[in-house]
Amino acid sequence: MAELERTKVIPLIKPLVDEAQKTRYEQLELKAPTLSQAEQFYEKQASSTSLAAMRLLISLVTDTRESVLQPMDFIDFRKCEDFLLGFLTWKP
Repeated sequence: MAELERTKVIPLIKPLVDEAQKTRYEQLELKAPTLSQAEQFYEKQASSTSLAAMRLLISLVTDTRESVLQPMDFIDFRKCEDFLLGFLTWKP
């Protein structure tokens, strides 16, 4: 049974800025999602789109506001998605 990497740092091609928190993100540190976070992802996916659901999950596991992630470079998004899908599709 292969063990999954529990965290991953994604350097961002285009930094993200949270004006309200006065924070600039040069990278995102992704963590393994909790059961609750995975559940929120699936609920969002059922009621919206897969992209919106993944943006929510990235927001949850990085502790970043969803609105800050909206201008994210799509390649950066896909790198985050690739890491997180490993958990969502993992079979023991």
